Amino acid sequence: MFLGAMLCAALIGMRLRARLPADHQADPSREAVLRSLGFVVTLTALVIGFLVSSAKAYYAEVEQELTEISSDVAALDRILEHVGPQAEPARVRLRQLIGSAVRTVWPNHATGLPKGDGAKGLAAIDQLAEAIGAMPAGGAQVSALQSQALAYVLAIERSGFKLKRLQEARAQGPLMAIVVSWLVVIFLGFGLLTPVNRTTSTATILAAFTAAGAMLLILEFYSPVTGIISIPPSALESAVDLRAEPLPDVQPPAPR
Repeated sequence: MFLGAMLCAALIGMRLRARLPADHQADPSREAVLRSLGFVVTLTALVIGFLVSSAKAYYAEVEQELTEISSDVAALDRILEHVGPQAEPARVRLRQLIGSAVRTVWPNHATGLPKGDGAKGLAAIDQLAEAIGAMPAGGAQVSALQSQALAYVLAIERSGFKLKRLQEARAQGPLMAIVVSWLVVIFLGFGLLTPVNRTTSTATILAAFTAAGAMLLILEFYSPVTGIISIPPSALESAVDLRAEPLPDVQPPAPR
């Protein structure tokens, strides 16, 4: 879409150039168009640079939140493994929670994690917390591990809330439309100023590809789990597939 709009604008400019009166193609007129075009090019470059930077920061923040959730889930699974057989129902709930999250975030991915009973989001986290709280008493050590496990559940819940808010952010349609309109003006100007030959046509097409690539990059960064440049489902799946030795001195996560 972006590429087609810019190429059409350049083609229209070339057609208009052939029909312009001679005085409109004289040096004073060309200089006036060049000055105006230079201003639009500079402004567009600044705005596109800002948009790419902002979109990349958004992508990195979503990736960081998924990494934090994954690390908290892995630590929680290790704690429950250290508790023993009485924690198995809670571990099943944990896998169901992650399986539900993977199916929601990556609907086209076939995960091997178990399905839950239909509970999603906050309800699934509440069920996990209830399963941990319902573990049979087993002495001071088990009670301490149970408290640590509940602290990780709270950390996962906080990260989940933040991730949900982040996913509500998207590239602003009106702003993207304004930038595309500026690009159309630029390529219309290129068409007006450029003599038609193979070299100039190739240069214009390559410039249009470059500009369209920048706009596509912005949209891709704002689609961190569905686009071409996407965060893989393994970011969460691997958290409950880790098989490390349980640590008896695991500390609860610090408040974020």
